[in-house]
Amino acid sequence: MHFPNYKQSLTMDVMLQMAVRVSIVIIAVSALTYWHIYKTLVSSTIDGLEHYIQERGQRESAIFKLAESNHEIFRATYLAHWQQDFFYNEPFFWQVFERRPDQTIHLQKKAYDGYFNHSGLISKDVTAYIGANAPIENSAFRKKLLLAYTMVDHFGVAWTRQFANLYVSMPENVNIVYWPGVRWADNATSKLNVLSEEWVYITTRQNNPERQSVWTGLYYDPTALEWMVSLETPIDISPTNTLNIGHDILLNALFDRVFNDHLTGTYNFIFREDGRLIAHPAKINEMNRTRGMLMISQLKDTQLQHYFQTLQTNIHNKQKDYFIVESDDEFLAVSKINGPGWWFVTVYPKSLLSSPSLNAAKFILIVSLCALVVELIMLYLVMMKKVVKPLETFMDASSAIEGQRYEKITGNVLPLPDHLDNEIGKLAKLFKSMSGSLQSFRSDMQRLTHSLEDQVKVRTRELQKAKDKAEKEATIDSLTQIPNRHSFYNRAKALLQQADHAGEPLCFLMLDIDFFKVINDTYGHPQGDQVLVACARTIENTIREKDLLGRLGGEEFAVVLPNTSLEEARVIAERIRVMIAELSFYTSQRTQSFHTTISIGISCAAETIYAYELLYKHADLALYEAKQSGRNLVVSYTGNLSTQENLPDS
Repeated sequence: MHFPNYKQSLTMDVMLQMAVRVSIVIIAVSALTYWHIYKTLVSSTIDGLEHYIQERGQRESAIFKLAESNHEIFRATYLAHWQQDFFYNEPFFWQVFERRPDQTIHLQKKAYDGYFNHSGLISKDVTAYIGANAPIENSAFRKKLLLAYTMVDHFGVAWTRQFANLYVSMPENVNIVYWPGVRWADNATSKLNVLSEEWVYITTRQNNPERQSVWTGLYYDPTALEWMVSLETPIDISPTNTLNIGHDILLNALFDRVFNDHLTGTYNFIFREDGRLIAHPAKINEMNRTRGMLMISQLKDTQLQHYFQTLQTNIHNKQKDYFIVESDDEFLAVSKINGPGWWFVTVYPKSLLSSPSLNAAKFILIVSLCALVVELIMLYLVMMKKVVKPLETFMDASSAIEGQRYEKITGNVLPLPDHLDNEIGKLAKLFKSMSGSLQSFRSDMQRLTHSLEDQVKVRTRELQKAKDKAEKEATIDSLTQIPNRHSFYNRAKALLQQADHAGEPLCFLMLDIDFFKVINDTYGHPQGDQVLVACARTIENTIREKDLLGRLGGEEFAVVLPNTSLEEARVIAERIRVMIAELSFYTSQRTQSFHTTISIGISCAAETIYAYELLYKHADLALYEAKQSGRNLVVSYTGNLSTQENLPDS
């Protein structure tokens, strides 16, 4: 017996199976570690994001809230002075205002360059534009202008530390501006119509029926070279006598914070609830090109559009100023910037969480695999010593058993480790015991083999005899000892095939003992059996050796005559008829004798017809004709028999 690579097969198989199973456990543990760390990071990140986005929203809203607060102070102060009949000084009005050749009214140059006012304080950095069609002759209008200028001059110096400017616009095509560093009205012509500017017309009663503070959209001011947004607050002295307070809030600092002040790995953007994009680090060129009128729906950015649709739905559903939305690959932290109604968004990719989780899982996986390698090495050494070496001895012992060299084991030629007190030792003891039993069994078997061989020979001879007898009984009629119907049919067909192949003539005889039923009824069945046997012997002795005789059943016999013409067949048939007619039979008491006759029908195979069924039918028809013609006759089938059609088979 040959055991190819048994050491490698067993050791490697055990080690491979262990490695696979432990690897599955390691992978499962690593996956669970990844999942646990990731879920923990997600939970803590969401908590941190909620605090961050809430604080960020409050911080970015501060400037807008301050602007709204300033406007409330300005409006209340203006109305209070107006209602207390602010003292109008006609000479002072024209000391600070002047009419220009184009009929527009402006503040004098000193109002911007600086002069000492009636309070002894310096007034400066203010310009004004009053259209040529303004009702300057109306003293109430001039009073409104002077009060507006006085308050802009008063509040502007303090408020422009946080804001770009402070201005008051009026529906009479007026704008008074406090804007350090920018002479806004100096270069204005008589064609200027401030009513066409968004920061004026959004405060009209048609556009602002609630008469509340309103914010303009984002726009770029080429004078200041700044992105800005304006807060406009209407002041209604009367339904027809109004003016507006305005703050321009510079957004470059806000945009800088949006683009650069973000959590590591994240980015921020701002949008308006109607889908207008306010700030986005990747859309700066598009915003510059559209001058701040960029709608998210106009961009071919499906991800940004998806963000907007998701956030818009949550804004309507949650009704909160800040919330966290989990998208497919990101967390979206959202906070409302109070004032302009913008929404500040921090996009926090989930990969920031999966990466540390994955790194931790990889570390555990690598450490575990290293431990597995060490364990496999230790396992290999133990396997070699405790399993493989003993198995080598057992393999040699198995070879000895296969070669029936049991004495090598029983005589300790092969030292099996039967001294060990474990499974290996028990197996060694069983090997020795089995070898001793097999050795004894071999001796007993050798003795039994000789005895069994003799018995088998005797039994084989008996079985052969029984087989021969059974075969004979299956093919030979038990009474007449000639072929039975089945055997005759098979052998006859074979003779027909040979005749067909050789092109030789062949004849078929159908023989029927006349009045056989009368013999049985008159003399008894034993005498009838004597008649059958005597007729079978007579026919058998009369035909040739090459001819085939068979009993078809009852008193019917058939003979196939190979290579025989019709004339020769008639001669043989006539001889049989005569021989049977000469037979004598006796009753059981031998007190009376009787005779019998036989009728014979002959058919011959034509050149193209060698079918057994057809020969049988034609011979049967001829036999029927012999019976009808008086019996004890030989009739051959010629095809012109009157009884050929519609005759029953005998």
